[in-house]
Amino acid sequence: MAAAGSMRLYRLAVPLASAVPPPRPPLGGRRGHPPLHRRCFAAPTQFEKQLMPEDILQLRAQSMTIMQDPVCELRPEEAQRYTVDHADPLMELPAWHPKRVATQVTQPFRGRKLAVARYTDLIVERLDNEPLLSAFAIDAGFNMQVYFMILHAWLLHQRLVLEGSKAKALDKELFESCWTLVRNFMWLKKVPEYRFDAELRNVQEYMLGCCVHLDKALERPDILPARLQQVLWANVYSGSVKRDAAALTRLTKYCLRQLGLMLQLDEERFLSGSFVWADFPMPDDPPKRLQLPAWRQEFSKVRKAV
Repeated sequence: MAAAGSMRLYRLAVPLASAVPPPRPPLGGRRGHPPLHRRCFAAPTQFEKQLMPEDILQLRAQSMTIMQDPVCELRPEEAQRYTVDHADPLMELPAWHPKRVATQVTQPFRGRKLAVARYTDLIVERLDNEPLLSAFAIDAGFNMQVYFMILHAWLLHQRLVLEGSKAKALDKELFESCWTLVRNFMWLKKVPEYRFDAELRNVQEYMLGCCVHLDKALERPDILPARLQQVLWANVYSGSVKRDAAALTRLTKYCLRQLGLMLQLDEERFLSGSFVWADFPMPDDPPKRLQLPAWRQEFSKVRKAV
């Protein structure tokens, strides 16, 4: 799907807000071949239009409890610790150098392509970070891996939106890069060709629907942490864990911390992808070793070979 089409899907995903989460189908299915990506994706309820005064009070209390942990907030001086310098031999050449001039003429969007590649590397690094996945109880299944991927794309997207028109093309290419990752996952999972496009559209609709609900969680700062936790519970975990599960609470705090980093990075650093994710404390329990399925092992192997 083209980048422009992806952004149209982002807008079309809004009606998902009114959908009620369907019951989770059994893993079996007719003839043992259920739609691989549809069985655990759950559209979250539209909780923001059902809030009563007592609900708001409860969400405020829950938000205050979450924010009591200092890890949720990142001070401006801390943000500078997560910037990095990327060596670019081409930019080290004099401005008049023929190679540099020729590249600027023949590859006018080279800087944007480099930034998207760095954003993609940042996202994939999170998918490969086993201690982090263990802390958040993110399994190696397709659904949770893709939700975790889009969650980080959404964090990047929040800052790109604030940058306005100069980052619009970068934002589109970021999501297109995410769909390329999804296509690779599906190809490695050997999704049948006759079902490939329909399954890809299904994944895109749910992922962008998740982004829309994350956007809505930002509308009220006073209850943002609690609303964010609800969206993560309904999407990433498909409602399969307790609403106060430790892994869910940790993921909520992690998102708040990373969102703070995105919003405080220097413009040039952010738009060039010259940063890393903020550190996050891990639980004392030793991380569980993920048993990666064959398709995920193959993806990691190919990435390392590139």
